Amino acid sequence: MKIKTINKVIYAAIFSLPILSYAGQQNSEGCTAEELAAHDALSELEKKSFYGFEGSGIPCSTEMKTLTAEWKTLNASKAKQKGRDRFNKNKYGMFIHWGLYSTFGGVYKGEKMEDGGTGPRVAEWIMRRKEIPRGEYEKHAKNFNPQGFNADEWVAIAKAAGMKYIVMGSKHHDGFAMFDSEVSDFNIVDATPFGRDAIKEMEIAAKKAGIDFGVYYSNALDWRSGGDSGLKDYGPKPGVKPRRALFVNTWDPAPTTFDDYMRDKSIPQVKELLANYDLTQIWFDTPIYIPPKHSIELYRTVYEANPEILINARIGNGFADIGTPGDNVIPDAASANTWEGIATTNHSWGFKSYDTDWKSPKETLYWLLANVSKGGNFLLNVGPDANGVIPKESADILKEVGQWLLVNGEAVYDSKPWKVDHEGPTKVSMKGTKQREKQTVTFDFKETDFWFTQKDNKVYVVSFTKPKSSNISVKSLVGLDIKNIRVLGQEGNVSWSQGKDAVDIKLPKLVSPTLGYSLEITL
Repeated sequence: MKIKTINKVIYAAIFSLPILSYAGQQNSEGCTAEELAAHDALSELEKKSFYGFEGSGIPCSTEMKTLTAEWKTLNASKAKQKGRDRFNKNKYGMFIHWGLYSTFGGVYKGEKMEDGGTGPRVAEWIMRRKEIPRGEYEKHAKNFNPQGFNADEWVAIAKAAGMKYIVMGSKHHDGFAMFDSEVSDFNIVDATPFGRDAIKEMEIAAKKAGIDFGVYYSNALDWRSGGDSGLKDYGPKPGVKPRRALFVNTWDPAPTTFDDYMRDKSIPQVKELLANYDLTQIWFDTPIYIPPKHSIELYRTVYEANPEILINARIGNGFADIGTPGDNVIPDAASANTWEGIATTNHSWGFKSYDTDWKSPKETLYWLLANVSKGGNFLLNVGPDANGVIPKESADILKEVGQWLLVNGEAVYDSKPWKVDHEGPTKVSMKGTKQREKQTVTFDFKETDFWFTQKDNKVYVVSFTKPKSSNISVKSLVGLDIKNIRVLGQEGNVSWSQGKDAVDIKLPKLVSPTLGYSLEITL
């Protein structure tokens, strides 16, 4: 079959499905011979580009068409839209990766993550990277006694940072729950001398501070209990190179099927979280080959508990409310869909004792505006240490960003993308953790670099550089019927005139000590 014919068939089969992910070998009943041939002609990586969802569902199958129709009905409900509206207003949140892996600090038996191993080098992956047997890893819970943990202090840091919501890890890939779980005693209450429910304490503290609270839950990958993201039972046929096979536990796997893991641990623990905690978001992760039946069951389960709770794209098979461009990735183009950029304050999500490459306040603000100006939220991660303390470097960065938001927050919160997200000479590409780690970016923005957002009848223009004179020119504003311009957070008249190629603006003396300035343009 010619490649053009294959592409035509595939695009026709998936035209109505959401973007972002993959698909593997699964139920193909309902597909025509031509559709199935087109599917089989693609490599596993090519399926990622075509299908736009992670999981093993085949879009042309009767199963996927039926389940996608069900998801669309639930996703389009008024309650779900209410949740999206709330999420989109918040714009900026704190991601928290903290768990049993934090006790290692990225070092196992004197070896750093980079000193050999298999899989990602971020610190929360130490069990996989160093192939620690399940029984040995479990013993480390007896040393997890984070007496420095104070939920009110963590929430105070988020509030001072200007963050409007928190998403905290309730169970990562190591299978260790940070909440009081009846499903598995491998949790922070039953398995450690600490004996306290960290998720409950954070939920209470966040509610008291008026901050929305959600949880991260690794729904498909669990090195302790047999969650292999469906690779063995739902992955590709023998001889076909799978996607991300190095992510799963092959050194000491649990003797169970993926279906048993989902039935006995994943879905029951999600039900515990829904029953016992007041949540606005559940952040699932690493579906890889999860079959559609499990993705839709998770979506139904959350919807039935509270239809306003939002679910991210990593539930699998496209059954999500929130898209994500990837870890430490900023998309190239704006989107009106509901989505969320995620990033680390250094390179690792979990605490890595020797990772000192912190994002500066200016870089952090760039990440925030680069995501928000394209229509997304920004979820910024902190990795508390084994004692339950957020690193001072993270806290200091967040505080400075919060000071900027006190002055300029109107340009961020409840905003939408404008017709242009950025103008100016500085181009920054962020395509993942490895790219940022390898490339050197100065974030030396020029006077003519501007980012744009909008809200109601207002356009906001954000600059990270105060001009040498009081005169600036903004090309993207040309031709607009401008009623008024003001500098956020200060008094002083602003005058302007329409030029042929730009709007020429004369600013008052800028008095704010924070980075750059923001303009509110009333139309």
